[in-house]
Amino acid sequence: MENQQKQGSLLLTAILCAALLGISIAYAALSATLTITMGKVTQSALSWNVGFTTGTVNATKVGSGTCGAATVTANTVTVADTTLTTLHDKCTYALTIKNTGTVAATLATINPSNPASVSCTNSGASMVCGNITYKLTTDAAGSTLLTTNKDLAASTGSLPVYLVAEYTGTTTGGSAATHTNAGFTLTYNQK
Repeated sequence: MENQQKQGSLLLTAILCAALLGISIAYAALSATLTITMGKVTQSALSWNVGFTTGTVNATKVGSGTCGAATVTANTVTVADTTLTTLHDKCTYALTIKNTGTVAATLATINPSNPASVSCTNSGASMVCGNITYKLTTDAAGSTLLTTNKDLAASTGSLPVYLVAEYTGTTTGGSAATHTNAGFTLTYNQK
């Protein structure tokens, strides 16, 4: 009987080992290994390049005044001597701001700069100095002032901007006034 018990125990142990081996094989058959491998990844360099389209810009003139030509570099616009002699004389300069960099940009601030020794009333893209109004607009007619938050898409963004100087006042008397260094500073930030 003892022999039968030993044989039974051995048989039971063999059955259990076979079952355990079967479960291990079944488990191994249900496992999977997944692998992800990236190839070469190259990041292009980012570039920041927001500025004016360069060249010489002649004004569209209204009235009897004279409009000096504007010399435009990437960062500056310099207008030659201009004379506005009668009410509604106007010089309008068509400019373009372009983004040729790889980072989108947005117009953050517009800061007017009063001409030397002249009192002005400033409001963003508009500046009234005596009888002369200076403004930056987004239309050639000069009716829509440029505002901040104008976005320039990366690589292809552009914004037409018009610099307008117009004799708008009705103040009489006194002597002629000469304005020197009136202007605007535009600041673009990364969008």
